[in-house]
Amino acid sequence: MLKLLVASIWISLIFLIVGCSATEVAVNDSSEDSYELVKEAAWEFVEVKGWNQSAKGNWRDAKVEIIITDQRYELLNTQYEGKEVASVSFQDKDNVVVGTPLILVDLESHEVVGYMPSE
Repeated sequence: MLKLLVASIWISLIFLIVGCSATEVAVNDSSEDSYELVKEAAWEFVEVKGWNQSAKGNWRDAKVEIIITDQRYELLNTQYEGKEVASVSFQDKDNVVVGTPLILVDLESHEVVGYMPSE
C-alpha cells in the first residue's frame, strides 16, 4: 500500500513538472506578440507626453522587463501598486539633459498604467 502511494506521488510530480514546462513554452512563444503591443502602447504614451524628443530610434527598439510596481513609480491608477506589469524603456539620444521615462504597461490590456521619471 505504501509503495502504491509513493509511486502515485512520483507520477503526480512528473506530470506536474512536465505540465509546467509545456505551459512556460506556450507563454514564451506568445510573449513576443504581446510585447509588440506593449511597446506600441508605451510609445504612443511617450509621443502624447512629448517625451519622444529625447528617445533614440522608435518603439521597436524598446526593451521590456516584467517588474512589480512600488513607490518609485508614478502610477496613473493606484490599483496597480504591487502588481506585475511590463516596464518599457527607450534608449536616449546622446547628450540629452532629461531622458525618456520608463513606461509601465498592463500585460493583459496593454494600457499604460504609470511611469518612472528619468533623471
